Amino acid sequence: MLETMAPRRLETPDGGCGVELDVFDTVVRLYIYDMDDVRAAGVLEACVRRCELFERLLSRTREDSDIVRIVREAPEPVHVDAVTADVVTSALAYCEQSRGCFDITMGAVTRLWDFHAHTVPSALACKRACEHVDYRRVEVGADADGPWVALRDAASALDVGGTAKGFIADDLAALLHAAGVGRFALNLGGNVMVSGERPDGEPWRIGIIDPWNPGSYRAVVRLADGSVVTSGAYERRFARGGRTYHHILSPHDGMPAATDVASATIVGARSSDCDGFSTTVFILGVAEGLAFVEQTQGIEALIIDEAGRVHTTAGLADAYELAQGACDRL
Repeated sequence: MLETMAPRRLETPDGGCGVELDVFDTVVRLYIYDMDDVRAAGVLEACVRRCELFERLLSRTREDSDIVRIVREAPEPVHVDAVTADVVTSALAYCEQSRGCFDITMGAVTRLWDFHAHTVPSALACKRACEHVDYRRVEVGADADGPWVALRDAASALDVGGTAKGFIADDLAALLHAAGVGRFALNLGGNVMVSGERPDGEPWRIGIIDPWNPGSYRAVVRLADGSVVTSGAYERRFARGGRTYHHILSPHDGMPAATDVASATIVGARSSDCDGFSTTVFILGVAEGLAFVEQTQGIEALIIDEAGRVHTTAGLADAYELAQGACDRL
């Protein structure tokens, strides 16, 4: 069994309460409002337990996780929890819609890179790894023993990290709504989900990080209900030999994607959509990325280009401002 996480209690000046915990290789913060302390404690505990489940099933480092077992047993099918099957099925749908920009079998490439040690793999190594990048080699099914997932290429590697946080944010939101929580704010390592407006009745103000100064914001999105997710080259990068390498890699050549986008932010009702499409828009570039979002139902985009200019889809034009004042610290 997974050891119980040690959540830290959070207090807010506006009558809310919350928890903070380290999970999914990031820090998760959850605040809920308009609920007495006893009920709130029970709801927050249920959210922590749910996070434990996702960590146990989807971890890339736990030898007993479903994801590690799928890779280890490839190309044979592996019986998995229904939650894992749902996460993989959801991720495959975003792969299909991404125009070749997003692929959950990129693990074959990403394991060649070390952004802490500033390791740059050879072009030949990337080319060979890309031969094993193809989400169509992942199959999901079910039999009398339950759901299963098969990675049909034994040299490939499965990584659902590009969409899992969005899926988890949506799952936690559903849990909160079912428990009668109408007003909450969740930050799952940058995947922000809010519901019910702020306690003062105003929309939440969610800051979009300045790619060249990650300690400050470039823009602010106003949102009463929904999710905001950003993919940016600033998150993990290093310079070597006069070139800057960022962590958003292209499935085509295994190298950092060549793009005129510094960061791509997606806003929508579902965090899984925001998570699933932010990488796609980053790689597509400003013009094609905006066109892609305008044609995709349920999402809007705010893109910061390499020159620092802000571009938005039509539906977000009146819901953002350039950063000047304070933002909600979720």
